[in-house]
Amino acid sequence: MRVGYRLGAFTVDLRARSLLRDGKAIALPVRAFDALVFLVTHRDRLVEKDEIVAAVWRDVAVTDDSLIHAVSVLRRALGDDPSRPAFIETIPRHGYRFMGPVEELVEPGQAPESRPEERTAPSRWRRRALVAGVAAAAAVSAALGLLLYVTHVSSSTSVRLDQAPPAGTSLVSDGVVSPSGRHLAFVARDSQSGRSALWVRALASTEPYALPDTMAASNPFWSPDGRTLGFFANGKLKAVDIAGGDARVIADITGTPAGGSWGTRGVILFADSMRGLYAVSDSGGPVRHVTRVDHAASDPWYAWPQFLPDSRHFLYQIVAIDGSRAGVFAGSLDSPESVRLLDASAATFAPPGYLLYVQHDMLMAETLDLERMALSGRPVLLARGLSTPSLAEGNVVSGSRELLAFREGARRQQLTQVDRTGTEQGGAIDTPVALSNVRLSPDGSSLLATGSVTDAPGVWLVDLARRQQTRLSADGLGSVWSPDGRRIAFTTRGGRDLFVRSAWDGADARIVATDTFVKIVNDWSPDGRQMIYAQIDAETKLDLWSIPASGGTPTPLLKTAFNEAQARISPDGRWMAYVTEQSGTGEVWVRRYPQMDEARQVSVGGGGQPQWRADQSELFYLSPGHALMAVDAPGAARPSFGSPRRLFHTSIVGGLSDARDSYAVMPDGRTFLVYGSHDATGPAPITLIKNWAAGLAPVAVVPAREPRSVALR
Repeated sequence: MRVGYRLGAFTVDLRARSLLRDGKAIALPVRAFDALVFLVTHRDRLVEKDEIVAAVWRDVAVTDDSLIHAVSVLRRALGDDPSRPAFIETIPRHGYRFMGPVEELVEPGQAPESRPEERTAPSRWRRRALVAGVAAAAAVSAALGLLLYVTHVSSSTSVRLDQAPPAGTSLVSDGVVSPSGRHLAFVARDSQSGRSALWVRALASTEPYALPDTMAASNPFWSPDGRTLGFFANGKLKAVDIAGGDARVIADITGTPAGGSWGTRGVILFADSMRGLYAVSDSGGPVRHVTRVDHAASDPWYAWPQFLPDSRHFLYQIVAIDGSRAGVFAGSLDSPESVRLLDASAATFAPPGYLLYVQHDMLMAETLDLERMALSGRPVLLARGLSTPSLAEGNVVSGSRELLAFREGARRQQLTQVDRTGTEQGGAIDTPVALSNVRLSPDGSSLLATGSVTDAPGVWLVDLARRQQTRLSADGLGSVWSPDGRRIAFTTRGGRDLFVRSAWDGADARIVATDTFVKIVNDWSPDGRQMIYAQIDAETKLDLWSIPASGGTPTPLLKTAFNEAQARISPDGRWMAYVTEQSGTGEVWVRRYPQMDEARQVSVGGGGQPQWRADQSELFYLSPGHALMAVDAPGAARPSFGSPRRLFHTSIVGGLSDARDSYAVMPDGRTFLVYGSHDATGPAPITLIKNWAAGLAPVAVVPAREPRSVALR
């Protein structure tokens, strides 16, 4: 007789109906325990959601949210990371599969029993009736555009709207709802010029309009009165009135911004993804750290802060390779302590007291007790098929009391080989994970890239001929090739350790530099002796440094009050192209290397991500509108750099500073590999749901304290 299962370090005791670890019982709700037993019993296959519901909740009528909650409880009990599961794998839109080690436990002297295939399954008639009931409920809700679960949500008063890209543009961001729910803001890119700008739509109108002076905007967020939008552009935190007028600069931004929030007390909170959370007065002034990156941790990135109603407490996201540190947290301006609320990928607070968050492709709503800073434990499924949040493209959900905004559809990342006119050559290369910082091997056969932190992080090697991807390092960032293509360099521990190893077998791995500074490897000198990297410094922002490839003492190349980054050394080793913001916007400059003299500006009107042609006849870069530009470089017949000329527009996502390289120049200089984002099922509009919370359980409203200005230290 079977008495239980051993699941690695865990034991399932069927007679005592308990889950144990090291002999200590772990408290589980009855239904969660039954779901675990059902998944383990049927571990040889995918188990459909309706099958689990019918078996575990056979005596009551429930919907998918009960199962989702039970699985979430099980994952917390087992310490299972849903993004890299060791026990329970989610099969989107279908169900779950138990994938952990299982050893059947029987009474002494007895052999293990064969697995009952349908012992706990309901009768065929009962199961058909349940499936029909769920399908009917889904059909009614789908008529309004959402899979609203009618046992919790009455969809009869909800209204769905779609915000398509304005004519002649493509959407660059998701929609951001104003506090009153009367306006929607988003970023769209002009299809002709390639320039992006902020757009606003009043919900009472059918036509959105572009805001002037918002070129290259990203991560928009609203002021409390809904009259002004904050955003990031060209290393600045800015604000612009939606009624018109020029944007004003609030603060300089050193690193890569990952969202902001504007409180009722005159404070703006924003995230620098690699350095933590910052606060600044909305009238300008000094910027101060609120939450710092833990240098002892190897892999944290900060994103999507949002003030809660008192404008002292806030939500934020930690994205990490180590799932035990990742999740949605609640913090305070008055304390360094934070509370982890859940392990979902991104979350948004919606008045009066709902937390909206995304798990896989599912949008969930759960009440949040603002006094205890605790969730109710009773999530409700609002919609499926959402796109995945990412540091490059932002949070995917925004909500007010009356209006909810999100985007549906999976976004596919592709490597596309194109010629000098942008015409595709040889078909696209689909990659299983979102990649950035692409670097082509010297012979053009392979590509190094960094995986998405929210999906499959680390350094990846892409074989371009076989179209295969292999992960070389689980926590590596920003890899580059040695000149002979035999070794690679990258950073680990959140950019603090610089590693060198063999490109193919991992041999001779060694640390070249280690300290508390975040480093981004830029290039390896053609003679193989030096490596160039950008280093983040609190005082001087991004600086360029050089260190012997064999190890030694690093020395600064460019250390000024401005950001300098994205350095690339010319094939003959005599020039260094880089990006500096000394003019107020990112521009491509060149200097003699290694003397670092004869500084010359190459780009016009902004530029980033410079790369040399292998024969050094041209220097390429990206314009602010993501067009690929070419400049003739000095040679035997040309004494100086030529004027920039536009080759073609690219589909690259994000700002020019978000990734060091979003394209690669093939050795022949006539073709390019461009890494861009495409909607797998065509361009997806922004979905808007008016009166989205109709039918949800009421929330007790905590009276808001009187707003007041806060003096930032």
